[in-house]
Amino acid sequence: MGSASGGLAVVIPARLASTRLPKKLLRKIAGRSVLEWTWSRIPRVANLAGVWIATDSDEIAGEATRFGADVLRTGPQPSGTDRVGAAIAGLTPRPRWVVNLQGDEPLVDPETISALCAALGSGDDQLVTCAAPIRDVREWCDPSVVKVVCDADGCALYFSRAPIPGAPGATADARFARARDLARVHVGIYGYPVPLLERLLALPPSPLERIESLEQLRALEAGIPMRVVQVGPQGPSVDTAEDLRRVESILHAAGDATARPARGRGAQS
Repeated sequence: MGSASGGLAVVIPARLASTRLPKKLLRKIAGRSVLEWTWSRIPRVANLAGVWIATDSDEIAGEATRFGADVLRTGPQPSGTDRVGAAIAGLTPRPRWVVNLQGDEPLVDPETISALCAALGSGDDQLVTCAAPIRDVREWCDPSVVKVVCDADGCALYFSRAPIPGAPGATADARFARARDLARVHVGIYGYPVPLLERLLALPPSPLERIESLEQLRALEAGIPMRVVQVGPQGPSVDTAEDLRRVESILHAAGDATARPARGRGAQS
């Protein structure tokens, strides 16, 4: 199972079930699974105690073991955050911080992970996540794209599937032109000081969380601050068959699809 050294643990919560693309984490891109590509992009960072894939699936566990990852078995928890909490309960000694990276992010920028880890290591009084510029009006209006607005100190004010900040205008293009300087897309990677993660998991789902179907709103409604690290545009996550094709095209164009992912950047424990 491995053990954490009291530093920073990276956990990839990975479930087999997926609505729009069945077994998407096991789907192949250039001969390797979506899960392996995601795992391979985790960089070496300061205080990294280890990288684990947390799952309740025998198939996911088998795939992770095949490419050399460490696995933590969990139950069928309702959310990725719940699975991360269950996973680190089995680590001794307990890590001080934990990063939650979803398994369907084969193009996540390693520098984004490093930036989040650096921000997380600066204190224990807030959660940390990331945001990137919104590319265009289509992305701004798309309810499957989660947006975030921040205060002057760089902490999240609100997350929404709606186009925020809202702006008046006769057309979507006109509204986006007014909003684009402050409009940001949420990058779904989280860092938690472990005591704050435990506090968050002890809370029931909140009203806004239920309405928007966004679990990060639970923290904001409870008054837990969430720092937002500004990063560059990210590659697409994988939710559909079209996403698979887009990711493979991007990897081929970058020359990455012809070489095996770097094992040394993965699980270190």
